[in-house]
Amino acid sequence: MKNDHNKIFLSVIIPSYNEAKNFQRGCLKDLLPFLEQQGYAYEVIFSDDGSTDETVKLLSDYRDAWQTRLQHGELIVLKNQHGGKAATVCAGMKQARGAWRLFTDFDQSTPISEVRKLLKYQDSFDIIFGSRKIDTKSVHAKWYRKFIGDTFNLITRSLTGLKIRDTQCGFKLFNEKASVIFDQLYVYNPERTNEAGAFTGAFDVELFVIAKQLGLKAKEVPIRWQHFATDRVNIVKDSWRMFKDILKIRKAKLQGRYQGSKDQGSKDQGPKDQGSKES
Repeated sequence: MKNDHNKIFLSVIIPSYNEAKNFQRGCLKDLLPFLEQQGYAYEVIFSDDGSTDETVKLLSDYRDAWQTRLQHGELIVLKNQHGGKAATVCAGMKQARGAWRLFTDFDQSTPISEVRKLLKYQDSFDIIFGSRKIDTKSVHAKWYRKFIGDTFNLITRSLTGLKIRDTQCGFKLFNEKASVIFDQLYVYNPERTNEAGAFTGAFDVELFVIAKQLGLKAKEVPIRWQHFATDRVNIVKDSWRMFKDILKIRKAKLQGRYQGSKDQGSKDQGPKDQGSKES
């Protein structure tokens, strides 16, 4: 990165687990060309979840091939033990130095260029996140995935009091102030024994519950999204596990496990949900 004297504006955290097929499909081809065109200093942190295929080697080769060509960016590859999405994202967030920190899926189901839609609200919100439930014309997924997603969101809203339409979209942007929520995870705390093991399906829900307790301002923004098939997801089994984990999150909130009192949690309906409705 030739202009490393500049403060990093954007950290992009990309968790990975056995992504060799996605990498070879070319899912990262637009990532760095787009970021280089933005003109601000950035870093991309590939946080690997103990992959057992060639993912780490492919990412290391990718980093080495690109690093000397970058004008504004830096590439980092983190190697972690297998612990699931929560632990992997948290590892990347702890490494991040940007004023804004985006985590996004490896398969780029939401193109990196959509971050411009989120950054439009950077002066007014602490958390800005993509939603597939506002402009459904920009979302391409099977009907049964939409049905299950809608059911999950209804249950989540009922049990947590969140007014967010889509907690699960893997395209979320946090400012430096909001990144403290990753240190306050309870159900998905990487340093705490979690009976769910590496399964972290309701990780995003816990992030929003903590943000609500802290009174952080959040904005939900419609984005483009396309489903890419994977054999890692068992919709029925995983939905049941997510439901059980939401109950654990609800219990942790009622027990006062998160910063902010239980009384505060019953009064606010955040995270300051100006974000739940797109204007």
